[in-house]
Parts: sequence; C-alpha cells; structure tokens
Amino acid sequence: MTDASAALYRRAAVHVPGGVHSDTRFAQPHPRYFVRAEGAHVWDADGVRWLDCTMGNGSVLLGHAHPDVDAAVTGAVRDGLTTGLETPAAVSAVERLAAIVPDFGQVRFANTGTEAVMHALAIARHVTGRQRVAKAEGAYHGWFDPVWVSTWPTADQLGPQSRPGVPPSSAGLSAVTADTVVVPFNDLDATAALLREHADELAALVVEPVLIDIGYVPATSAYLRGLRELTDELGIVLVFDELLTGFRLAPGGAREVYGVVPDLTTYGKALGNGYPIAAVEGRRELMATTDPVGGPVGWVGTYNGHGSAVAAADASLAVLATGESQAYLDKLLGTLRDGFAELSARYSIPVVLAGAGGHFQPYFLTGPAGSYREAMRTDAERYATLRAAAERHHILLPGKPLLHAALSTAHTDDDVSALLAAAEEAFAQLSEST
Repeated sequence: MTDASAALYRRAAVHVPGGVHSDTRFAQPHPRYFVRAEGAHVWDADGVRWLDCTMGNGSVLLGHAHPDVDAAVTGAVRDGLTTGLETPAAVSAVERLAAIVPDFGQVRFANTGTEAVMHALAIARHVTGRQRVAKAEGAYHGWFDPVWVSTWPTADQLGPQSRPGVPPSSAGLSAVTADTVVVPFNDLDATAALLREHADELAALVVEPVLIDIGYVPATSAYLRGLRELTDELGIVLVFDELLTGFRLAPGGAREVYGVVPDLTTYGKALGNGYPIAAVEGRRELMATTDPVGGPVGWVGTYNGHGSAVAAADASLAVLATGESQAYLDKLLGTLRDGFAELSARYSIPVVLAGAGGHFQPYFLTGPAGSYREAMRTDAERYATLRAAAERHHILLPGKPLLHAALSTAHTDDDVSALLAAAEEAFAQLSEST
C-alpha cells in the first residue's frame, strides 16, 4: 500500500463509490493515483515512475504528452475556444480522416465510443425501420443498453454455441436488452443462421473486427467478408466498431487491413491520442439522415467537436497518416512476441502473445484464441503471477486476464526488454510451482 495513494483513496471514498470514476481503475487494497505522464511512463502520487503498458486503454498510441499533440491542444486552449462552436481544426481533422480511411463517406464527431455507437444505431434504425440489434458474444461496445450485454459473460451465462445467451452486463438496463441478438464470433454458419432468423427485425449488426476488450481475438477475413455479404443480402446495416482497431492496425484501420467496407464505422481512442473524442463515419446516404437541414435523425451535443479534442485529433492524424507509427509498433510487438515464445519454450509453460498495432495480451493457452469462449479459458492465476511480477518491476498491465495491454510509439526496445525481464521472473516462479 502506497502512502499517498492510500490517503487519496480514503479521501475519495468518502464521496465517490470505490474512489474511482471508472470500474476498471479499482484495485485492492486501493486504487493507485497518478500525477504525471510523459512518453511511455506515468508517475504515481508517491513519485514512483511506472512503465505504462495500458496507455489509456489503448487510446494513447503516440505516447503521453506527445509534443505535436500537446502543442495543438495548448494552442486551442490559448485561443480560448472551448466548446459549442465550430473550428478550423475540426475541418482539418475531417479532411485528414477522409484522406486515410478507404472508401470514406461522411463523418460527424461525438465524445465517447458509447455515444458513437448510440448514433450509429439510431441511423440504422431509421433507415431500416427495424429496432433490434445484433452483436458478437464477448464484445464491448460501450454502456448503451442494447449493446451492454454478453460482455465478459461467465461460463454459466454462455448458452449453446449456436445460440449464445444474452446476459445483461449490468443491473439497471432497460428491457430492450432482451431484444439483442448475440452471435458467435468467427462462426459464420451459426451467425448466418441467427441473422436470417431475425432478419425482419434487425436494424444493425455491430462488430469489432478484432475483439480487443477481451485481449486480442481477430476476426478471420472469411468471417468479415461473410458478414458483409449477409448484411447486404438481408438489408441489415453493418457497423464496424473501430474504437480500438482504428489507426492502430493501419492508418485506415481494420477496413484497410481486411478490405471490407462496412456501412457505418465508429472511431475514437487513438483518434485523439487520449483526448475525449469519437466519430461516426459512413456511407453518404446514411450520414445524410443526420443533416441538420432536413435530416430526420438528430445529432446534438454541447461537447461535440470540442476545441481541444479536435485539435488533438488533427495533430494525431497528421502523425498517424504516414504509417510509420504502425510499422514501429508492429516491430516492437514482434520482439515481445518472440520473447514470450522463447520463455514459453524454455519453461514449458504454454502462452500465446496475441496482438497487432501495439495492442497485445498474453493468453496462457496452447494456441491462439478465435472466440470469447476460447479466450476465457486462459489461466487467470498464471496471468495474475505475470501481472504481480510486472508490478514489482514498476510496469503497469491490465488488472484482468481478459483485457488488453498496449504499447505506444514512445515505447522503446529497452522497455520491451524490461517487460520481458518481468515476464521471465514470473515464468520462473510458475515453473517452480508446477
């Protein structure tokens, strides 16, 4: 227990449930509080420097306090324009998006990924005249009622592979959650059967091209191509949730990598390098439904296109557009993957380091996970040993075995070596206990 963080927790817990403003930040015996960040590092309230391998849940692709992003945000603050008005930076950011996203249509900004999904589903419901939504088992698309189901479901909530359960991920959700159709990720035959069964009721299928909120489980190309063909055939709006894959897998995101173009796409996270901004991009005829002149689908928000956030996005996209950032992250991840493979062989402990674009997660499995059901079989106790070793080396990793770690362009080969040194300590400990 650290003195300063413990004291801050005692103060915060008086007024804040759990002392944190997002559940995933809570930890026992208390959360850790941080006061500064730069590059690949953060400093806690006791002044201890940590190597950050969470990077704002994957949003800080360019590293904390990136000079170009900071300069843009500082300039926006100095200009005094905060919110409620349109700015040149918003126009520039949109033009940069249009230049790097293949088959770009039109776009509008929001603040969070949840909001972006809400907007996308409103568009889909209007154009189809249908109400129900389909999503993949285990995927997280924010805390909006229809999609906050089957997120990290327990084994007894899964149901059969061909017809997954629809467990709510929180108490207090509306009855509409019961109308959500959950499909098995990467199982095209079962997904097709469910979509056909409910086709007359389904407005949208929202899917992450890679399930990253459970670590890193990529869709197969055949699965995404099949979804595109099915939704076209059935008149269902296909929504890609690229909050986490966007700009990391490639400048144009998963759409560029897979060559599959959805009807609507949600972006965020790396779009603002940690600043709160999200977006919905889609086919012109769909986005036209939100046009303030004659469009029937409303799109309002005081903080949409916030001055500092769009300045951050404009600066971030200028860097991300070249592809150099993504190539560098893949190089680092290749070194990390090779290191984990060597440790696995040396200590005879099965582990798969899955990832791309800087996102990664070690699964203590004998082979790659292709679905939530396979990923959830990872050995949680072994992951806890790895995370504890990382903490002893002052390295931050996600608190749960089904979350995602992340590198940034500020991380170095030395940082990867430090993480591998912590991993070796964990593997040695695990080897002794087996």
